[in-house]
Amino acid sequence: MNARPVSNAVCAKVFVALLLTGACFSSHSEPLPKSADVLARIVARTSAVTEATNACSYVYEKRSLVEELNSHGEAVRSTEKIYKVVLVQGWPFSRLIKVQGKPLSEAESRREDQREQEFRNKITGHNLDDMAKKKENWITPELLSRYHFKVLSKELCRGRQAILLEFTPKKNNPQNDIKDRIFDRLAGRIWVDEEEAEIAKLDVHLTEEFSLGWLGMLGSLKDCRLMGERGRMPDGTWVNAKHTLLVVGRKLLGTMRYRTTEESNDFRQEPPSISSGL
Repeated sequence: MNARPVSNAVCAKVFVALLLTGACFSSHSEPLPKSADVLARIVARTSAVTEATNACSYVYEKRSLVEELNSHGEAVRSTEKIYKVVLVQGWPFSRLIKVQGKPLSEAESRREDQREQEFRNKITGHNLDDMAKKKENWITPELLSRYHFKVLSKELCRGRQAILLEFTPKKNNPQNDIKDRIFDRLAGRIWVDEEEAEIAKLDVHLTEEFSLGWLGMLGSLKDCRLMGERGRMPDGTWVNAKHTLLVVGRKLLGTMRYRTTEESNDFRQEPPSISSGL
């Protein structure tokens, strides 16, 4: 018996059915995690990294660009500096090596030598084990409790799956000092690495103008925005790759508009015990 030919109409129906089936499968995606669970993982990860004493560190090159902006956000003056970040008994020291693309003069190099020697003297005068133990977590349950968090989605961040959260300050938070007042005027988004609970990216902004003291006579911040990106090294260490800080405000009778960008590259791993020579 000969096979009956399939009409174009039948093919079209089958094609539509397959599309609908695929749409049904894609709509049943994995549910988003609860914000409380993500935050608990962040705190646990931060504590573990802070308490680690045998992790390797990295030396790298850092480019710093400070731009003075006009009222349209355009740069009118800028200063570029290049630093070589070295390890002094396992602790990072940023040594200036270029300004505006030019190597330092002999006098400037001597000043950097002096700065590094002062840093070495400071490190030598302390117990390194005690210093390592006193490292403070920059993310604590107390800090996170000041905000409302909401999980928005999952996104790729530097090629890795991340959980995107949005945060806003709660009302009636305690305000014991100027730091608390600043925290209560910050909102934004953070991207949390899904596998390792590291903050891979952040975008934080000021929600309202902030007085700098003396009823605003010293000045105020009208706008402040921090954007940062972090990257994962092959050994699992997370490093700061880039951050940009925008500040717009008033100081005494003038205005200030600055944008600072720092980018790090050429990371090379060295054990913490190795120190650089002068």
